[in-house]
Formats: sequence, structure tokens, C-alpha cells
Amino acid sequence: MDYFILTDNSLFRLINGEADVSPAEAYQDFVVQVINLCKQGDNGYKAVALTYAETELQFAKSVSDEINRYVKKAQAFIQKMQRLVTGDQPVILSHEEKQAPSGLRWTGQNTDFVELIYGLHTMKCINDGDISLKDILTSFMQFLDFEKPLANCYITYRDVKMRKLDNRATFLQDMTNELNWRMKEDDRKQAARR
Repeated sequence: MDYFILTDNSLFRLINGEADVSPAEAYQDFVVQVINLCKQGDNGYKAVALTYAETELQFAKSVSDEINRYVKKAQAFIQKMQRLVTGDQPVILSHEEKQAPSGLRWTGQNTDFVELIYGLHTMKCINDGDISLKDILTSFMQFLDFEKPLANCYITYRDVKMRKLDNRATFLQDMTNELNWRMKEDDRKQAARR
């Protein structure tokens, strides 16, 4: 599946200065491409492709105000289509709303990151569980300066589910074991000081 299908068109070529087409025509081509994608059966694939295109549009910069206006229209259209496909409210971070970098960077394995995000979503410990997986994922990816495409999350989760272990969430189990060991060591050191 080509998760990047919505960024290979005249609108994105126009944004990048590679096409000689009117912004209105490029926008219409993009809309047709989004509609054709949304007619397909796999909602997970559609959601990932729409999310990727929305992200690219969100950070697109063009030399023309007219092109920028059509980029905003395309972004608004794709957000509405996401709601139709997934039922989730999309995360919208304008350049003004985007927070300064946290200075933190994810350096663990991709599978570890995915386990952590799915674990937090499953435990409903963020916003009392009233938040979509996509919103948690997007926020943590931004906070931890995680550069991998969103598509990898869903693919990686599928791979984690296919593990043939009693405990498929190995990162979360290892984290639990390490934290329990640390607390025992803290207790031992505290008892030795008495």
C-alpha cells in the first residue's frame, strides 16, 4: 500500500515549484484524488494516507499567497474527510500553536515506542481515556521529536501483535521488571543507611 499516494500530484508539485498549473486546477485534482482514495475499503490505510497528506500540507510553504490559500483549502478538506473515514477529531496544530521543541528525542526501538503509545491508550490514563490513539501518537511524536512516518505505527503494532510469546508487550514487561528492580535497590540502599 502506498501511504504517500496523496502527495504525488499536481498540488504538491505546484507547492514545490515543479509544476506549471493553476492553483485552482491543482486543488481540484487533489480533491478528486482524496475522494478516490476514500472510496477504497481499508479505513486504516485511508486514515494513514490522509494523516500523512494533512501533515505535509500543514507544513507546506509556497512562494505565492494564492497557492497558500489553496493549500489551506486542501488541508481543511482533508481534515473533513478524515472525520468521515475515522470518526476521530483530527489534531490541528497551526505554526503559532506548535510548542517549542522539548529537547527530548526518542532513542528507543520503534516497537518500544508503539507499545508505549498503545499501552497508554489502552490504560485510558490520558484525558480519562477521552482521546484517540492518533492524538496520543501525534502529541508524543512531536514532544519526543520522533521523525518516523505515522504509517510505521500501525504496521509495527500489527507486527507486535504477531509475536509468538505469552507476553507480546515485551518492552512494557521489561520496563516493569526494571522499575521493580530499581525500587528494590532503593529500598536496600535505604535500609543499609540506617
